[in-house]
Amino acid sequence: MSINDHVIKSDNPDHIFNSIEKVWNSDFIKIGVGIKGSDEGYSLIVDEQGNIVQRVEGLVNQFFYLKGKLCYVKEFRKENSPDGVPPVVERLFCGGEMVPFYPERGEWISAKADGDDLLLVRGIGWSQKVLYLNFKEIDSGDIPTSDMKNGTVYYVKGNSVLGNGRELFTVGNPILDVRAVEDGLIVEQIRDYRTWLVGYDITGKEKWFYKGEHIVTYDVENDSVYVLENSFSLPYQVSKISQGKVEVLRRANEEKVMVKNIYVKGEVLLHGFLLTKGGNRGVIVYGYGGFAIPLLPNYNPLFQELMDSGFSILVTNLRGGFENGEEWHKAGMLRNKMNVFKDFAEFLGLVKAMGGKTIAMGGSNGGLLVGATMNLYPRLIDCGVIGYPVLDMLKYHQFLAGMYWVHEYGDPESYADYLLQYSPYHNLREGLPPTLVYTGLNDDRVHPMHALKYVARSRELGNKVYLSVNMRSGHNLANPKSTAEEMSMITAFIESC
Repeated sequence: MSINDHVIKSDNPDHIFNSIEKVWNSDFIKIGVGIKGSDEGYSLIVDEQGNIVQRVEGLVNQFFYLKGKLCYVKEFRKENSPDGVPPVVERLFCGGEMVPFYPERGEWISAKADGDDLLLVRGIGWSQKVLYLNFKEIDSGDIPTSDMKNGTVYYVKGNSVLGNGRELFTVGNPILDVRAVEDGLIVEQIRDYRTWLVGYDITGKEKWFYKGEHIVTYDVENDSVYVLENSFSLPYQVSKISQGKVEVLRRANEEKVMVKNIYVKGEVLLHGFLLTKGGNRGVIVYGYGGFAIPLLPNYNPLFQELMDSGFSILVTNLRGGFENGEEWHKAGMLRNKMNVFKDFAEFLGLVKAMGGKTIAMGGSNGGLLVGATMNLYPRLIDCGVIGYPVLDMLKYHQFLAGMYWVHEYGDPESYADYLLQYSPYHNLREGLPPTLVYTGLNDDRVHPMHALKYVARSRELGNKVYLSVNMRSGHNLANPKSTAEEMSMITAFIESC
C-alpha cells in the first residue's frame, strides 16, 4: 500500500490490508488489517509520511479524534463486551476507555465528531436508526444517512433532507448519502439506477450535479469534491469537482462491455443490467436482494472473465435492495422476503423463455437468494453458484454476526413459521440442478456451517453438489492468490455446466 508515495508493507502474508479510511479531525489515515480473510484483525493509524502512529487490536472502525483523544467503535463478535453484554455488540471507546453509550445486542453504532460535537447513531437493523447529538436523542425512524456540521445534524427521512429535525427540502430520488459542506449540502442519490452527486444550497436549490455510474466514495477538501467511482466496464476513476467543473485525475483502462437496461413486469416493474461482450453460451443471473444494498454498475473482475469466455451477465435489482428507496427495501424483508425470490425467478424465467441457459449466482445474502430460489423454482435454473451463504434460517442468529440480521430476516424464535417456508437448508429436495457451494474457513461473518451442512444434506438426497472450502480466506477473501483460485474454480464449474 502507498500513501503519498510512501510504501507500507505487511511482513506476514496472512495479514491482508482490507480497508483504508480517513481518521476524522486529524491528518492521519487508518489501515484495516484482516488475518487470513477474517473481519477481525487490527488497525494501523498512519501519518502522511507512512509512519505507524498507533496499532489498535480487534474488529474496530470509524476512527476520529474528539477533544484530543483517539476514538473508535469496537465490535465484540466472539466475547462479551466490557459491560457484560453477550456478542454480538458494539461499544465506543475514546482514549482507551469505554464511552457510556450502550446499544443493545445486535444493534450497531455509527459515530462522527465535528470539533467538540459528537454525532452518534444507534442502528437497529438496516433501516431504523436513533440519532444523538452529544448523547441527547434528537430523532429516530427510517434514516438511511446523516452528517453534522457546526452543531447542526443533517439527515434523511424518505426523500427529504432535514436539519435538526426541520425539513429543508425534498429530492425526488432515493438518497444514499448527505454531506454537509460550508456552502450547503452534497446529496448522493440514485437516478436511473446510477449514482449522482448533487450540490444544493441550504434551501434545496441545485447548484451543480455530477452524473456518475457507481460512486464508491467521495470526500471534500476546501472547495473541491474528490470522487472515486467505477462501472461495469471501468475498474476505477478518480475525479475532482470544483465549482461544477470535472477534472479526471486518474483512470484505469476500460473494458469493452455492452450494457443494456432490462425491464421485467412481474408483481412489480423490475430492472436489471444485461452485460455482454458478444457471447451466447449462457446467462449468469446475479442477485442479492437484501439489507437495503443496491446493485449498481460496479466493476467485477469475475464478470469480465466470464464475459471473455462467452457468457452474459444479468445483474438484477430485486426488492430488498435500495434501488427504489426504503419502501423497496421493506418490500423484501421480514415477512416480505418471499418477494425477493419471486423477483429473481422473473429474470430467470425471462432468460429461459428466450431459450437461454441460466446460471443463478449470489454470495452471502445472495447465496440465500440462490438456494431458496433453486428449491422453489428448480426448472428455471441450469446451474447454481452459491458463495459464503446464509442457508439455515432457524439457526443463523446463533453464530458470529448473525444477531445483526434479526431485524432483516426476523427472529427465528417468533418468525420460524415464515422462515421455514424458504430456508434453503430445510427445504432441500431431490432433483436440484448441479450446484457449486464455496466458503472460507476463516469467515467470521457468515459461519461456514451454513455451507457445510447444506452440502452434506443435499448429497444425501442425491443431488450433484460441489463444495469448496478455502483454508486461507474469510468472507472478504484474503490475498490475491486466494481470489484468483476462487475465480478460476467458479469459472471452471460454470464451463463444466
